[in-house]
Amino acid sequence: MSATSAPRGLKPIGLLGGMPFAGSTREYLIKSGYATAIFNGDVVGLADTANSTDDGFIVREPVASEVNPIGVFLGVSYTDPATGQLTHKQFYPGSIAASDIKAIVSVNPFTLYEVQADDAIAQTQLGMTADLVQTQTGSTTTGNSGVQLDASTASVGGELFKIIDFVDRVGSTIGDAKTDVIVMMNQTEHAFLADAIT
Repeated sequence: MSATSAPRGLKPIGLLGGMPFAGSTREYLIKSGYATAIFNGDVVGLADTANSTDDGFIVREPVASEVNPIGVFLGVSYTDPATGQLTHKQFYPGSIAASDIKAIVSVNPFTLYEVQADDAIAQTQLGMTADLVQTQTGSTTTGNSGVQLDASTASVGGELFKIIDFVDRVGSTIGDAKTDVIVMMNQTEHAFLADAIT
């Protein structure tokens, strides 16, 4: 229910024009040994190539201070260094030593995502933009992210996500204490509106 805090990150539900989300994704490499865990529903991007040792690899974008976001992380595959077996997971646990760590990423800039806000979002805020906030750590049980939409950042400015609609289902009401909303990435490298990654 959207009156109860239940962060689960960003969940793709469809495209802006009304088409369903059919699992269309791209795979990007994560650098061997990358220490930061990435959970299903986290925003990821390409490393800042001017300042990072992870040049050309996927990294988890810091909440509310994203550098080069390209999409939302949905899972990972890699050869488990302990067993030698190909492993598929809902989340990347961090510090995996393997040369084939492939992040599965939703990158279509017109993808719509369901996300829970950390506070109430009113009807009057439809069309505004907002950032994310880390209200819980990601879950190693479910693999889901712990980020929510930061209701306090909702404004007419250029935050990372645009509020497109409200979730319409039993237990979810506009203006609930933890409003469930539908958003679209407002700033992404794949929208081809940003400068090249530097």
